[in-house]
Order: sequence, then structure tokens, then C-alpha cells
Amino acid sequence: MDANAAALADVRRLERVFAGCEWPEGRALARAQKRARARALEALEGGASGADAARTALLVAAAELFGAMRVELAAAPEEAARLVQQLVEVFGLSRIALAREVLRAPELLTVPLSGAVDAQLAMLTAIAPLRSAALWTLDDADRAHCMRHVGMGGPSSGARLLAQRLLARESATPGNRRLLLGLPVGRWQQPLAALVGSARPGTRDECHAFLVEAVPILGAILERDALLAGNAASERMLVKSSERKLTRLGFDLHDGPIQHVAVIAEDLRLFGNQLETLLETSEQWKLVRGRMEDLHAQLAALDVDMRQISNEVRAAPVLPSRPFRGALSDVVQAFAARTNIEPRLALHGEPGLLSASQQLALLNIIHEALTNIREHSDATEVDIDVSMKTDGVTARVVDNGAGFDLEPTLIRAAREGRLGLIAMHERVRLLGGQYRIDSRPGGPTVIAVALEPWEPLVPEAQLRRASA
Repeated sequence: MDANAAALADVRRLERVFAGCEWPEGRALARAQKRARARALEALEGGASGADAARTALLVAAAELFGAMRVELAAAPEEAARLVQQLVEVFGLSRIALAREVLRAPELLTVPLSGAVDAQLAMLTAIAPLRSAALWTLDDADRAHCMRHVGMGGPSSGARLLAQRLLARESATPGNRRLLLGLPVGRWQQPLAALVGSARPGTRDECHAFLVEAVPILGAILERDALLAGNAASERMLVKSSERKLTRLGFDLHDGPIQHVAVIAEDLRLFGNQLETLLETSEQWKLVRGRMEDLHAQLAALDVDMRQISNEVRAAPVLPSRPFRGALSDVVQAFAARTNIEPRLALHGEPGLLSASQQLALLNIIHEALTNIREHSDATEVDIDVSMKTDGVTARVVDNGAGFDLEPTLIRAAREGRLGLIAMHERVRLLGGQYRIDSRPGGPTVIAVALEPWEPLVPEAQLRRASA
């Protein structure tokens, strides 16, 4: 049996281990097993060979299965811990390597806040030698409040005190409570939360490494939720399209460059730890450490600069460069020129019923949909239908291309940092609308948007008088 065949045999054994659990929905597990096998094959075909390739394939398959069944495992922590123990004993997987795959899953960014946090804490306590883990935030009185707790017992006074110190950016020395440990979550200079764990006796230092793996995605989850919540609250008060456009720009900055900086900073820290073990003399390490600290400082400055841009770009109006019909026609014709496919475009109703923000959202969504069709679908026909009526706005983009399995495609796109499909959903969500993708292998693919009718908070005539 060659190495790849042996690795796939291990993956199938892994599937049987998961199948041995009592899942409430068998079809969900079957879909997860199929995706896990596909990801394992991708890892085996990625260029590595031998034991390293087999171990990587098994790790990514395990992470896929844990991720797909995260809701069920979060509700059954003992089952999750049992599965992890089997992976360690039967397959020889490293707990920290498994944590690195499971706890950094970017698809958690697409899960609602409470479910994402519950899943992350449940996986953390299942993989790490922790008795419990909790996420703490500040309440309106600036007191530490336990947002979520998973594991043995409940939130303790010691954990609350440690969380308070972390949230206040104070030194969090363990003191007499040697089993408690914690890390700030979120922005480097302004924590959004504190992750506090209670280690099993003798494992405190080991547990710290697992908390380090859990923090980056928790920070991204909290920042994303805060961004969306703030946008949803302020959206009702926004009238001019410039503010709405810039809100979406802040969203794009957050999900792109800002998160990349955080990941690079963490990777740089890990690289420094690896270098320390390789350099032969302390003098060499001092030189390298100085340079590493300089790079960390530059990343911190870059993080501050990008957040400042995200927060301050609220001045100049951003309006469609031409009326909606003409702007949409430009998008369609640009697609036709690059693909030799002439989309069938149907517009019904009066564009004057659209707010400027709705116009921009529809243009962006249709442009993104056409980009995906051009790059991935092999379509020969495209239909675009936009209906603007007094009871609301609907838009559909339909292509006859190859289609795709929706869930694994979204997961793969998130892992690779391609958030176009997710961003389309959030643009609609910011406007209080509904967004749906229907697709299957063999096609067709349908992207549908529905927006509520827009009514200005201030009459147009009054706005014109105010701006005159």
C-alpha cells in the first residue's frame, strides 16, 4: 500500500470514529465526511510526501469533522473530549497541532456570535487539559462580566479578578491561584474581552499554548460582531450614501488587511520561538530578537494606522458616478467585454425608489456575482433581473454554469481569505435585507437579494433646503 493510500485509510478510520458517536442528524455527518475526505486529498496532493503529508491530511480531515459538527459537540463536551482522546491515542496526533487546525478555523467568522464563542470554548476545553474556559467582557459599569463559560463549575471570583486585570491592561500575574491563566482578546492596545481558563494540576504552562491558539479567531469574531452591531444600530439614522458606503469600507478593511496583520504578528512570534531553539549563541539570539522586536513595533503601528483609517473615513460623499440604470449597464457591459457573454438584463420599476445606499449595494453585489461567474462557473448564459417596486426591491443573478456545493465552497473561500460571497451577505444585512444563494453541482446558480422599501427619515425637500 503506497503512502497516499495508507493516509486515506487512516482518514476513513477517523470517519468511523466519528460515526461511532450518536449524532442527531446523520446526513450532516455524511456531508462532513465527504468534505473531510476531499480536504485530505487536497493536502496529499499539495506537494509534501511521506509521514508529514499523511499527518497533515489526517489533521485537516479531523479539523473539518470537528468544525462541521461544532454545534453538536458544543452541546456534548464529554463526547468532544472523548473524540480528542481517541485521536491522540489511536492516531498519534498532537493535541497542539489539532488545536492549531480546529481553533483557527476562519469559517467561525460566518457563525452568529453566541454559537461561534460556544463552539470555540467547547473545542478549547476538549483539546486542552483545562477544567473550564470562559470569555469575559466589560459591562456598562466597567466590571468584568462572564459572557460564556464552558466546563466544570461556574465563573469564580478569582477568574473574575483575573479577567478584570486583563481587560484593564494590567499585569495579570497568577499570585496564589496557580491554576488560573488568561489572555486579552482583540486589539493589542484595547482588549475587547479576556479569555480565562482553569488548568488541571501541573498543566498550567501547557494550557497557555492552547489559549494562544484560541485567541486570534475569538478576537476576529468579537470585532466583527461589534462592527456589524454598530452598523445595524446606526443604519436607521443614516440618510446620505457616503456614510453607508464608508461603513462597508470599514467592514472590508476589518475582514481583510487588519486581520492579516494580526495573523502575521502571531506567525512572527511563533517564528521567533523557533529561531531561539536554532541559534547557537545568546549573542546571536540578542541580535535577532532586537530585529524581531522592531518588526513587531512596525506591525503594531500598521495596525493602528489601518484602524484609524477604518474609523475616520467618514467625510467625503461617495455617490454612484451616474444614474443606477447607466451604472448597472456599465457593470454588465464590462462583464460582456471580458467573457463574450451578453447577459440578459431586465429592469422593472422606478430606480428613484432606491436609496443611494441600496443602489451601491446592488451594484456591488451584481458586480461580485458576475466576477464569480467569470472566474469559476464556465457559464454560457447569464440572466439579471432587478425589480424596484413600492413594496421593496428584489434582484436575481442566474447563470447556467457548473454550480457548486455551497457549504464546502464557503468554508474553502473563508480559509483562503476570499470573502466575496460572505461580504455580499453582509452588505445586504447592513441594509436590513435578505440574501440567498442556491446552487448545486451541474448548476444553475441563483443569487437572490430582497430589500425593504426605503423611506428617508427626512423629506427630500427638507434635505435640499438644508443643503442649499
